Amino acid sequence: MVNVSEALSLLLVGVFWGCTNPFMRKGFIETKSTKQQQQGQDDGLKSFILNKLVLLVNMKVWLPYLLNQCGSLLYYKTLASSNLTLSVPICNALSLAFSCITSALLGERMNQPRRAVFGVILVLLGVGVCMYSSEIDELARDHLLPDADINLQEQKINEYSQHFEEGEVIGEMRVDSVEDVELEL
Repeated sequence: MVNVSEALSLLLVGVFWGCTNPFMRKGFIETKSTKQQQQGQDDGLKSFILNKLVLLVNMKVWLPYLLNQCGSLLYYKTLASSNLTLSVPICNALSLAFSCITSALLGERMNQPRRAVFGVILVLLGVGVCMYSSEIDELARDHLLPDADINLQEQKINEYSQHFEEGEVIGEMRVDSVEDVELEL
């Protein structure tokens, strides 16, 4: 189950990734038009260096990129504590949704807006199915597996205890006490 802090982190990752993509695209288009104007003037190494400097100086390119990378750092931090099978699709789906919304707000032309909205709805429904499936699996695990898991541990402890002598090697594990066996399981 996703707790509130993980949900907010995943939402922020989707916002950072999705909202910055249209801004980066817009900044690169502006930089490209500037490069084309300067390309007729110089060729060679000087032109190459000048083009890269224009890209670095253009705040419309590096500021959204920096925010996008902040989203990536938050994503990696969130992955350490969240369910991987949920966090990856949630972040990617939210990124797509926020990218479409931001593009529309910036006035970018969509060839088929109905298809885009339908696609976003399908992706969000897919994430909902993933979350529902994860909840069902967690409920089943909480009700079924603890007893089965305890029985399996007891069987292994009993099996190892029958063959136990101080310092005996069982498989690839040297057992010095029954407590070691319980810790290994």
